[in-house]
Amino acid sequence: MGRTNQRKLCWNVIVSIRGQGETGGDTILHKEEYISLRDIAEELNLSYHQVADISAGRKKQNTNFKYQPIIEINKILELV
Repeated sequence: MGRTNQRKLCWNVIVSIRGQGETGGDTILHKEEYISLRDIAEELNLSYHQVADISAGRKKQNTNFKYQPIIEINKILELV
């Protein structure tokens, strides 16, 4: 767990690969909720700064690899 005292799940992470060929459906490799961005970074073996950039939409994944994973990090909105 990160440095926060928070215990509530605040971040939703989905790691997937775009479908190829006839089926064309995306394959979800990882889907989980986390308390902090630091927890996400540790789980995905990325730096905290990479995770923060992805969550803020600053990191674009424009590569031509056939099996490039797509990482989506979204803040969970709390309904009051």
